Formats: sequence, C-alpha cells, structure tokens
Amino acid sequence: MASSSFSRSPSRSPSSNQVLICHCGEPAPLHTSNIPSSMGRRFYGCGRYPVSLRDELLQTIDRLERELEKSKAEERRQRGMFVGTWLSFSALWCCI
Repeated sequence: MASSSFSRSPSRSPSSNQVLICHCGEPAPLHTSNIPSSMGRRFYGCGRYPVSLRDELLQTIDRLERELEKSKAEERRQRGMFVGTWLSFSALWCCI
C-alpha cells in the first residue's frame, strides 16, 4: 500500500477549483498540523495517510497476533496428542 503526504509552499498552492492527487491516486486534501513543532501549519496530504494507514497497520498486527495464538494452541494440541499416543504405544509394547 503506497501512501504519502507532501507539502507545498503558499505560492505554489493550487487554485480553489483544483484538487491535488497523491501519487497513489487518492485526493490530497489541505490539512492543518496539530503537532507542537509545526502547530497550525497547512499542508496537502494523502487522504489515506494518518488514519487509514495507522488503522490498517493495527488491524494487521491484531490479525497476526490472533493467527499466532491459534498456531500455538494447535501446536500444544498436537503435542499433547503425540505424547498421549506415544504413552499408549509404550504401555502396549511393555505388556507384550
């Protein structure tokens, strides 16, 4: 997923009827910064950037953590079956 943000100086900003397009193809609306180092500064940024990219990343992390837990549970189940089977065969072999 490609997304980016970019800034333009006021002298190069588009006229009111133009819409900037990010290199990913999404509209790049005008934003106002709210971080302390550049508070109030205006910039054009990809419409997908701050929210959807972060949310998608967090969802991916959550999905991978769930998959890992399922894999670990399946491994524990299979290990238990293996040990149980081995003990059963061991008991039968000793009795022969």
